[in-house]
Amino acid sequence: MSATLKRQKELLGFVHFEHTENVLDTVKPTRLLRQMLHLATTDSSGDIVLDFFAGSGSTGHAVLAQNADDGGNRRFVLVQLPEPLPISEPTLHTIADITKERVRRVIQKLDSEDTGKLDLKGGARPDQGFRVFRLAESNLKPWDAEASKDASELAEQLELHIDHIRDGRSAEDILYELLLKSGFQLTTPVERKTLAGKIVYSVAGGALVICLEGTLTLDLIRAIADMKPERVVCLDEGFAGNDQLKANAVQTFRTKGVTSFKTV
Repeated sequence: MSATLKRQKELLGFVHFEHTENVLDTVKPTRLLRQMLHLATTDSSGDIVLDFFAGSGSTGHAVLAQNADDGGNRRFVLVQLPEPLPISEPTLHTIADITKERVRRVIQKLDSEDTGKLDLKGGARPDQGFRVFRLAESNLKPWDAEASKDASELAEQLELHIDHIRDGRSAEDILYELLLKSGFQLTTPVERKTLAGKIVYSVAGGALVICLEGTLTLDLIRAIADMKPERVVCLDEGFAGNDQLKANAVQTFRTKGVTSFKTV
C-alpha cells in the first residue's frame, strides 16, 4: 500500500485497510493536484475547479489545502455517482459518501490547525463550508396532462394537487429548486429571517424573498413587502383558499414596488 493511499484511508477513519484496497486503490495524489493548482490558478482569482469523477474527494482536498497554504479563494465542484461500496463501514455506503466524508474531515483538520494561530495577513477567514446536492425529481408534483379526462379520475388528480409537495421533502429542498427556477445559482447567498413569527428566505441581498410557510397572515405579507424585494414567491397552500388574503397580498406587494409575486 502506498503512503498516499494509507494517509487518505487514515483521514477517512477506515479501521480495516484491507477492506478498502479495491475501492481507493486509484486515488488521485493530492500533492500532484496541488502542484497543478499552483500552475493553473491564482490565489485571488476565485477560480472554480470542477471534477466530474470526484472519487474519494482528492480534488476538493487539494483545493482546500492549497487555499489554506496561500490564502487563496478557489472553489470546487465535485460530482460523483452514488456507486455502492463492497465494504461495511457504519456511515459509508457509497463512493459519494466517501467524497463527502473526506471533505468534512479535511475542513475539520484545517480548522483545528488554524485554531490559535495569529492572523498576520489581517484578512477575513475564508469560508470552508460546502453544500451537497443530490439529483432528484422535482419537489412539486406535476400536473398529468395525459391523464384520462374521466370525471372521477380528474377529481382524483385535483385531490392529489391540494397538497402538491412530495412527501419527505424539506423546506431547504423546495428552496433550492425555487432558486434554480427563478434563475439564481446554487451559490447565491441566502439569509434566513423571522418576520411576524414566520420564516422567510432573503435571496441575493433581498432581490427575491421566498416564504414556504403553510399558513400566511396579513402581518407577514406586510412585513415581506416592507423589505421591498423585486420578487416574492410563496406556497399557494399558505393562503388556504383565502382569496381575500391573496388579493390583499397582490395589492400590498404592488404598492411596495414588487415586480413579481408568484405562488407555487
